[in-house]
Amino acid sequence: MEDVPVIAGFVFASFEKDKADFVKYSPVFGDSFMTNARAKQTECYDIVRSVDVLKYQKAVKNQLEKGINDLRLELNKVEGYLKLANSSLDIQLPDFKLKAIRTAISDSNVEKIILEGRSLINSMKRNEPALQAKGLSADALISLTTLISEIEVLNTNHNSKKNERSRAADDSIKTFNELWDITGTILDAGRALYRGVDEVKLREYTLSNLLKRVHNTTGSATAETTPKTDTPA
Repeated sequence: MEDVPVIAGFVFASFEKDKADFVKYSPVFGDSFMTNARAKQTECYDIVRSVDVLKYQKAVKNQLEKGINDLRLELNKVEGYLKLANSSLDIQLPDFKLKAIRTAISDSNVEKIILEGRSLINSMKRNEPALQAKGLSADALISLTTLISEIEVLNTNHNSKKNERSRAADDSIKTFNELWDITGTILDAGRALYRGVDEVKLREYTLSNLLKRVHNTTGSATAETTPKTDTPA
């Protein structure tokens, strides 16, 4: 997709040199044609590409994965205190849902992690005196509560960025396709005008030759002087 405005730039430059031929060939290529074409090219260069959103999405995902890993480690300490205070708790140890949280972590089910994590916090708060008697600090419970809240916020941001990326990708594809349609119209007309008439100009409207220019590749002398008959994708 990112090659399209670059290819369009090459084609537009050739078109502007040969504009008289194109206008003579068809009224489609009047003054407004290139004005609209350049505007669409600029729009493609300026558009918010999905890859930019993806960078932010990856950063949020990394933070989310770190938070979940921190939670996994904290659960080991929580389990130790629950076992120490087992006889004083108002529910049985399995009902604190440690296993469910660990399974959700293994399954990368963040929503389940948050749901069961909040259930764990509520159960621990009810049993806080018993747990504190075995060494659990008030700050530890606050930190655990904060960690789960942070995971929830990061998960919301991550999902939001996924949606934003999808919307940006859809918008980008539509705009780039519109530019490619304009470019393809010029390529088709260029081949119609110069095939068998001017081999040098024909190469300027041949996609395979344009792609070589974009990617800085050099073909053999034969490949360079023999025009292709390919058409735009």
